[in-house]
Amino acid sequence: MTMKKNSTNTGAESAPDFFEMITDTMIGFRETMETHDNLGVKIAARTRLILRVVLTTLIISAIYLVFMIYQMSNNMNAMTVHLEDMYSSFGSMSGDMHEITQTADSMARSISGMPLIAESMNQISGDVSAMTGSVHAMKQSMTAMDNDMTRINANMHEMTGRLYNMNRSVNLMGNDVNQMAAPMNSGPMSGFWPR
Repeated sequence: MTMKKNSTNTGAESAPDFFEMITDTMIGFRETMETHDNLGVKIAARTRLILRVVLTTLIISAIYLVFMIYQMSNNMNAMTVHLEDMYSSFGSMSGDMHEITQTADSMARSISGMPLIAESMNQISGDVSAMTGSVHAMKQSMTAMDNDMTRINANMHEMTGRLYNMNRSVNLMGNDVNQMAAPMNSGPMSGFWPR
């Protein structure tokens, strides 16, 4: 009889110890899960902040680049107009130099009786002819510059198109980030992530 009572008491005492052990384990598990939950919330908030800062920086940079290229394109157009004016001025200057050369030639013929003056006039005529050649070469250089400016303008338009595509890609990345964040803000774990 005494042995039966002792075994009954031992079973009764071990049952509460077993429940206490399970309770302590569950409390420890709950505390660990709360710690992990808090850590996950902090990591999610920091990640979201970093993503917003990066996307904002990219969008601002893209807008600034598009604005700068737009300004540069406008300046290039004005520069092309001024180069065309210079080109036409050089054309009229070449015609004037041709008239000066003809006048100098006629003067040289008129005063050919005076050898020193005639020789000087011949030198002047040669100098004017050299100047005419130089103006003609300058005119050709201006034509080449005009062609180069046209190519630069075309390249600027192409760069503007590429920046527009980059801006579109940044917007698409923003939409993708919003779509990636959507599961965090809905569903059974909606209270888990900060808003």
